[in-house]
Amino acid sequence: MTFSKSKVLCPLNGEFDTTLVESLKTSDITALYQKQLSIDVSSEFGSVQEISLYHCLKSDLKFFYPLISGSESFYEKLQRIDWYYLDEKYEYYYAQKFIRKTDHVLEIGCGNGLFAKQISVEKYRGIEFSQKAKLDAGSLGIEVLNESIQVHVKSYSSVYDVVCAFQVLEHVTEITSFIESSLLCLKPGGFLIYSVPSADSFLSAAKNNILNMPPHHVSWWSDKALTYISQRFELEIVDIKHERLADIHKKSYLAYIVLESLSKKLNFHFSLVNRSWTYRFFAKLSEMIATFLIEGMNVPEMLPNGHSVIAVYRKPKS
Repeated sequence: MTFSKSKVLCPLNGEFDTTLVESLKTSDITALYQKQLSIDVSSEFGSVQEISLYHCLKSDLKFFYPLISGSESFYEKLQRIDWYYLDEKYEYYYAQKFIRKTDHVLEIGCGNGLFAKQISVEKYRGIEFSQKAKLDAGSLGIEVLNESIQVHVKSYSSVYDVVCAFQVLEHVTEITSFIESSLLCLKPGGFLIYSVPSADSFLSAAKNNILNMPPHHVSWWSDKALTYISQRFELEIVDIKHERLADIHKKSYLAYIVLESLSKKLNFHFSLVNRSWTYRFFAKLSEMIATFLIEGMNVPEMLPNGHSVIAVYRKPKS
């Protein structure tokens, strides 16, 4: 299967104002998944041999084309990894600032209901594709429906005071209908809360970061792209909030900084996916140096922006 690189629509605004950033071989991504996580993702790509990262100049969204999102089977394999779902997330605590006890809350992509367990509201409902997650949440008395937001809105229009999706939007292939359906579920004046990996952090430049590309992530969101959502859908933007670099990401961040410094000093250019022995040598060296530097990152006020950013919007009352 081949895809044209000359005209690619931005999935956020449907315009052709896009430019090619980099092309990647799916065989290289598949090999890295096998090496790093012992997961075979070859079936997720099918006959697609190459994917490309594009940048929309108007919205600032970066996205992969073709938009290949992982299957339920793929995510079930990831969920077996103990660090894939964290019980505590910064965005959970931050989102609670906008939620009252009397609110009716919808969470899109709720997993097994970790956020539901942390809030106390009059009514909570989650939607999720995973059958297993629904069963796990149900055993805790948490209501979860196995359906998309596009289907959900047909029965629950203008029902919710808050609609939220944590670490979901970057997986979505039909971005426009996803956001439109989220908003239709909201009451006038309600809050829409999205958290995503920040494209303004070190994540977007990290090499061989397989979880930040298909079949896992299909889009990268900068602050400018998140702000564009408010313009595109006529919303009030309440806040864009970055978490500080978390402990679990400190070593990765330092290794990235060291690797970038070495590559610039030695005039090396490493692509997003790189399996060369040169890259492996310098990546290993950078990790070793990062191990010695990590003790110096114990002052919270000096930490850079971390993995996630939270965008809070308000739907117009009229």
